[in-house]
Amino acid sequence: MANMDRRTIKGAIGIALILASMLIVAACATTANPPSPTLPTQVTATLDHSPVGTSDLTWNAANQTLTVKVAMTGLAPSSTHPEHIHAGDCSSDGAIVYTLKPIVADSLGAGTSETTITGVKDGIPAKGWYLNVHNGPTLSPEIQAAAIACANITNPTPSTKNNRSVHVTLGGTPAANESASGTAQLSIDSGKLTVKLTVTGLAPNSTHIAHIHKGSCEAQGAVLYPLTSVVADASGKGTSTTTIPNVSSIPASGWYVNVHLASTKDNLSTPTGFDPIACGNVVVK
Repeated sequence: MANMDRRTIKGAIGIALILASMLIVAACATTANPPSPTLPTQVTATLDHSPVGTSDLTWNAANQTLTVKVAMTGLAPSSTHPEHIHAGDCSSDGAIVYTLKPIVADSLGAGTSETTITGVKDGIPAKGWYLNVHNGPTLSPEIQAAAIACANITNPTPSTKNNRSVHVTLGGTPAANESASGTAQLSIDSGKLTVKLTVTGLAPNSTHIAHIHKGSCEAQGAVLYPLTSVVADASGKGTSTTTIPNVSSIPASGWYVNVHLASTKDNLSTPTGFDPIACGNVVVK
């Protein structure tokens, strides 16, 4: 009888050990392969002025040269943009002080330029200069001359005896449509994607083509989904709503929304019309 009890106890212990091992294996598998995150059904993207960039100005006191470096993203892919240092500030229409080398954007809409100017005897002034990047590729007609990015140049420690450097950020301009901003609301329901755009700062009663693209505002890609054009009212506020069938999810990243200067597909085919006046990355936070 005692031997039978011992066998029963040993059997129970063995079963318990097997069950414990199974629980440990299951726990490890859960840790190693966590469940996939649920993709969102609604995302809001902020639309900001585009293009954007920075400039670094360096003045050498010994040889009286001014070097100006400019880096931009959000330009029309493979586009060319004249740029200058002007007298005044971004809100004025000042005369050209120095002509800079044009920015040539790559296929992703990013570009840089570097210009060295000789004979700059008075260095970088405390104020009174601003840097304009134009739509291009030339300065005529007016749509090409429009400033698509601007920065006021201020130097808190001006000097004609010591080297000086200034860093500035290029943003929106007073030109029509070049300080636009807004939101893009994306939602999924029953296998359909609905996109609602609201944009302010547009030229009154203007129309602008919009898309969802693949990539990002900083590294632009191909069009994924055309959107209903944004139509502005008399106050410069524009809206549009688009429903796209057969879209089951919004990715965590890799989409962005572009609102373009162009009002028609014909205008969009040129770098000038393609100008992305407002852009927002679709990102799950």
